[in-house]
Amino acid sequence: MFYAFVKLFFRPLVRIYLRLRTEGAANVPLRGPALIAANHTSFLDPIVLGSACPRKIHFIVLQSMYDWWRLRWFYWGMQTIPVRADEGDPRAVKQALSRLRSGDLVGIFPEGGRSGDGLPRPPKPGAALLAAASGVPVIPAHIQGARAAWKPGTWFPVPGAVRVRFGEAQRFETEKRKRRDREAMESFSRRLMEAIARLGSEEGIESAAHCGGERAAAPRPARNP
Repeated sequence: MFYAFVKLFFRPLVRIYLRLRTEGAANVPLRGPALIAANHTSFLDPIVLGSACPRKIHFIVLQSMYDWWRLRWFYWGMQTIPVRADEGDPRAVKQALSRLRSGDLVGIFPEGGRSGDGLPRPPKPGAALLAAASGVPVIPAHIQGARAAWKPGTWFPVPGAVRVRFGEAQRFETEKRKRRDREAMESFSRRLMEAIARLGSEEGIESAAHCGGERAAAPRPARNP
């Protein structure tokens, strides 16, 4: 109920104030477990992505943000998954996998945090690990315009033009899931970041619209790793 209320409150503001435009939403399955992986350059990104997505997203957020007492109640109400950035966090992985096994949609920023200069950063292994452990589809998403609307160092976003583009699902290769070695993880991470980058280019228009007329099929439930 809290998530629904927040989305009901923010979505009209985002669509009017930020002129949110969504492309490729049909690539997000309406049912079943999946990961949403997006670029991250602004504090607005979770709000914009949540407004554009047709389903509730359980975002993975940094523990440092979750520990900020003024916002802890909000992150708790939104059922986010806190993760420690500077160390392995099996608790966060277990919680995310539990969400996926329940058929939920989990949101992750593969770079592990906001890009300071707006340019892509090397991905962390989290998205690849969850994809390998669960076998669920990973939906790449590209957010454009959020950083311009809320510039670093400013206290409040200005009116802007924001776009979210969802791409076709990526999957961790079945034959490599059992091994989950470093090379396979890095390969998947690179492929995922390349898919996100393509969505930010003009050629990404065709990719995002490829399934625009049909809803992506609901994936099979995730199995225990």
